Amino acid sequence: MKKNKTFISILLCLCLCGCTKKADKIERGGYDLTYKTGYYASEINEDNDALYVIYSYKGVGDNMEWGGEDDDIIPNKYATDNDLQGRYLDTSRDENGNPLGFNLKTTELDKFDVDIYDIKTGEKLKTIDVKSIFDNDDNIKPDRPYKAMALEYDGIPYIMVRSEKTSKDIENGYEDRGKAVFINIEDETYVEDWASDVSDRRSKGERITAVNKWNVFNKILLKQNSLYSYITVISSSVWEGFTDVYVYDIDRIPKDNKKIYELFPKLKENLDKLIAKGERAKVTFMLPDSISDKELADMFFENVEDISFDGVIVDGRHSVDGLPHKINNFDDFKKYMEPKEIARPSYNPIPDNR
Repeated sequence: MKKNKTFISILLCLCLCGCTKKADKIERGGYDLTYKTGYYASEINEDNDALYVIYSYKGVGDNMEWGGEDDDIIPNKYATDNDLQGRYLDTSRDENGNPLGFNLKTTELDKFDVDIYDIKTGEKLKTIDVKSIFDNDDNIKPDRPYKAMALEYDGIPYIMVRSEKTSKDIENGYEDRGKAVFINIEDETYVEDWASDVSDRRSKGERITAVNKWNVFNKILLKQNSLYSYITVISSSVWEGFTDVYVYDIDRIPKDNKKIYELFPKLKENLDKLIAKGERAKVTFMLPDSISDKELADMFFENVEDISFDGVIVDGRHSVDGLPHKINNFDDFKKYMEPKEIARPSYNPIPDNR
């Protein structure tokens, strides 16, 4: 009996040692995938050409700039709210510890839900279970998706999620190309395609010439006035007809501003509720791209008169004539800054026919 016990103990030890040794052979690395957009509220103006979406901060790493971009929004139709939990793993060796000659990449999803909200009413319309789509189709696999991006193609609203290239794709020289699954928001049908091909078919590589509001505000004026940290102004929205304004500190949005609160009657109430609870949030404004620099300043700064133009200069590299010019007002930016080529917005807003 004693011999049997000894034999079983030795056998058990050998099994455990064998398992441990095998696990030690596999070199694995990677990182967690966590993304929570945190939709809170949204509103469209009466003319259906301006909107905002508030994202109550529930993101990653205490970074207020994380989430709530214009690719989380389909103007006039939907706001999306991502909730992703998983991990990305990679190994350079096979199960026996032998070098593969390449990194074998694996994405594991614990949860990947995308809530779809009516941007006008704020009603939650549905939840798209992205994880289930991948789980139930052996032909597609996720590839380090950090979120589902909203877009429009042929007038249809989609979300796009990065997918894994096959070994055949790599053999054919497509290792550096991005692949994605495009999920129809309304009927949840989907197709896999090369992301760049879809983009090229959509935008046709068209470019426009303009003075980018980001250069006017963020590179020059806001930095000059130490206002750079809480607001970003971008004229190159991915959506046709819009200028994007991201505000990272809701306490800095003017409390009494006739222009912004006439445009969005519910905004003040939504902000006051968050501020009263001490919650941090990001507001993504999408405004008509015809809006002037002065009109933007009037909306987002408490006292526009306090914005100083002292020392503001457009240097020769960025001026229309190669010479430096002193800037005294907003009109001078348009007068002296050289327009640059920028990509034409990729997507057209989808009309709300209600």
